Amino acid sequence: MNGDGIDSIERWLDARTDESTPRGRLARGAIVGEWCVEVFLGAGLSTEVYRVRNARFGYEGALKLLVNTSRNLKERFFAESDALRFLSLPVLPRFFGAGTHEDMPYYVMEHLLPLPDPMPPGDVPRFMNKVAKAVQMLHDAGFVHRDLKPGNILLRLNGDPVLIDLGLVKRRGTGRVPLGWRPRSVSVVDGRPVGVGTLDFAAPEQLLKGMSLVQGDVFSLGKVAWFLYGGNPPRNMQSIIRRATREQPEDRYATANAFAAAVRRRNRFAVASATASIVAISLLALAIVHRHGIKQAVIGILSPPPPVLVHAQRPDEAESAYYARMKPLADSGDALAQVAIAEACFYGKGTPTNRIAAVRWYRAAAEAGDAEGQSSLGYCLLHGYGCEKNAREAVEWYSRAVRQGNLAAMNGLAFCHLHGYGVEKDVTKGFEFAMKAAERGHAASQTLVGECYLDGIGVERNVERAETWLYRAARQNNRRAQELLRSR
Repeated sequence: MNGDGIDSIERWLDARTDESTPRGRLARGAIVGEWCVEVFLGAGLSTEVYRVRNARFGYEGALKLLVNTSRNLKERFFAESDALRFLSLPVLPRFFGAGTHEDMPYYVMEHLLPLPDPMPPGDVPRFMNKVAKAVQMLHDAGFVHRDLKPGNILLRLNGDPVLIDLGLVKRRGTGRVPLGWRPRSVSVVDGRPVGVGTLDFAAPEQLLKGMSLVQGDVFSLGKVAWFLYGGNPPRNMQSIIRRATREQPEDRYATANAFAAAVRRRNRFAVASATASIVAISLLALAIVHRHGIKQAVIGILSPPPPVLVHAQRPDEAESAYYARMKPLADSGDALAQVAIAEACFYGKGTPTNRIAAVRWYRAAAEAGDAEGQSSLGYCLLHGYGCEKNAREAVEWYSRAVRQGNLAAMNGLAFCHLHGYGVEKDVTKGFEFAMKAAERGHAASQTLVGECYLDGIGVERNVERAETWLYRAARQNNRRAQELLRSR
């Protein structure tokens, strides 16, 4: 295609761009130092990124421009720029230069590619092995990254991972620092040291205490692997991710290399197991053919698909269709279906919202002995949803569900004891119920325990323990816990 053709495409793209299309502060063709802006790639809270081309030599780069120049953000931006400038590691982007444009600082690094979205599950082990080795190289140089996440891992054309966003990188130990670079030893916001990192990927001790450990990056590696599998890793990777993301640093892999070795070992075992299974099935098929003939051999090998759970909503099933399928079962007295119909009525899923009807269905399931129905009925009675408030009856239904081990009911009963709703106020007993559910992984109870530790209700005040429990709940996307952590 000739130059005129390229120009016409550029004009066509410009014509199609409307007001809703994201735009950066730099226009296409703008000159920044010796770089010509080609494409706006995206923006964060404080920066914008552009694909640029060197006006003298023609090679591509990625220009990062700081558009919010507040003091703390500016310090982090310069820390990141200096890290690229002085740390000449193959696992980091190549640094091409820095400067100031219209009072906004910028730096230019090599242009890299984002991770494939989604990443094929079969490619994850090999990729995580490479990423872990890259992290180990950074550790061997005497630094921890502290902000490992999918968005901070890019690719070269050959598929090798590159670690970016070094604004939080920190020196570990007393190793020699490259001449001219002094990374900050402590992260400071409004004059006080704080933990740093990204909530969904940073280790607890880093977020809550500001600790910077090698095992913190190992924790992030486990979370990145979990993310790349879409939250559903195969069995051969689950134990690796669980160990990498354990709450205490000493319980994780000691190094990124150890994590990489575990991934390689499990992946080889999975391939070997799959091969062995294929061989075994083939031998079984030959034996069946020899004894019973081809028709029976095929019947024996092609086992039927696993049955679909009757009460589960199918992946491609609309809410209205699910409601229509559950309704006859609920009418016939099926307690699980009654709870499903109650949920649909309570939240308006597949049917108009009708909380009076929801309470009726919850009660039917509760009287049939279903713990979920008992717990939900207690919740409605406590708050007056679809019925008159009756805290005493709520406590009765919560207690029945608790005897069956229902965690939501434990949380509800804890709330009642803490506030004296429907029962004599007993904060110690309330805390015990909340802790029992929290230790079993119930997010709302973990938040309640955190709040008890924060305010010294039913237990001695302990901010460190409070933040630990709130952090656990925040990991499960509990909004209350996330809000409390952000406000601290």
